[in-house]
Amino acid sequence: MRFQLKCRVRSARRAVALMMLLACATGCTRGELEHKADAYNQAIAESNNRQILLNAVRASQRAPMSFVGFGDVAATPTFSGAAGGTFNFDPLGLTTYNINPTLNVNGGFTSFTMNNLNYAAFAQELQRPLPPSIVEYFDQLKFPKELVKLIFVQEYTLPVQKRQRIAAEAAAKCRARANQRDADICDAMERDRDRFDNAGCRDFPETHATMTLLNVGRDLCAMVTFQTFVRQLRLLEIELPFKPRTTQAILYYLGDLIAAQNYSTHPFVPEVLVEKDNRRLTVPLFEVRRAVPAPAGAAAAVSYSGENFFIPTPAFGSTEEARSLQVLDLVSQVITAATSKDALPKTSTVTLVQAR
Repeated sequence: MRFQLKCRVRSARRAVALMMLLACATGCTRGELEHKADAYNQAIAESNNRQILLNAVRASQRAPMSFVGFGDVAATPTFSGAAGGTFNFDPLGLTTYNINPTLNVNGGFTSFTMNNLNYAAFAQELQRPLPPSIVEYFDQLKFPKELVKLIFVQEYTLPVQKRQRIAAEAAAKCRARANQRDADICDAMERDRDRFDNAGCRDFPETHATMTLLNVGRDLCAMVTFQTFVRQLRLLEIELPFKPRTTQAILYYLGDLIAAQNYSTHPFVPEVLVEKDNRRLTVPLFEVRRAVPAPAGAAAAVSYSGENFFIPTPAFGSTEEARSLQVLDLVSQVITAATSKDALPKTSTVTLVQAR
């Protein structure tokens, strides 16, 4: 009886070991699939960021843009193992069973799809004006108010007398500086004026009854003029109708910001007014630099025409945190909205693209 008991104990232990091994195999399979899903998610996000940056760089050099769409990826888990042994499940030890389960799956990304999006349907979506309500939507998501306006507003058109009245009311409020909010916004406008004057910019007299304030980023004089107006509206808590950009125009605007930092006669880093710890301060809006090679750890980097362009990783949480990645987030969302499922590839084909 003691011998039979020992046999049953050994058999039970082996059975438990087998079940643990199979359970481990299942867990490893699930874990690896989840890992591949995370890797795919990260790869798509990084590819989107690079595609936005690359097209913005092209726009900064007034070169044609180009787009590709990323389709589905087929992936399988990797597991290879075997469990072998002799097990006795008979209480009397009279019958033995040989159990040798094996599992072998070759894993990896077996195929991926990508497609050229340079067709009329996609181009028409990029050239469609965005709804003005998009500004309110991102305001409700607590994106920086000025950042949202700089990205989505193409221009304001208003009577010259109204423009003059807004400027006069803002100047009066800045003289009073009744609270910290007003003081912060007015300080930013004073710095704007100093930059405007130091760059040799001039205010041109308006000769018509109406005027248009264009939102451009390549030229410091024009950008400061528009930002000052936006900050005056914010100071006075006034909302005016505006002409929204198209998605394509947003990419051109990012190109302007890159040109301002890298090709301008008087290079400057465009800034945006943000709120942090109940104070309002200016930080870099969309920081893009050139370097050979691009430094390790950059938030995004591309190569174009033999030059390397990169977005420095922002100093997250600091008062100097650049909003470059937040800009990429906004642009990525509007491009995604412009891309229909029909525009993405449908066949499981592997496409190799020569890299440089």
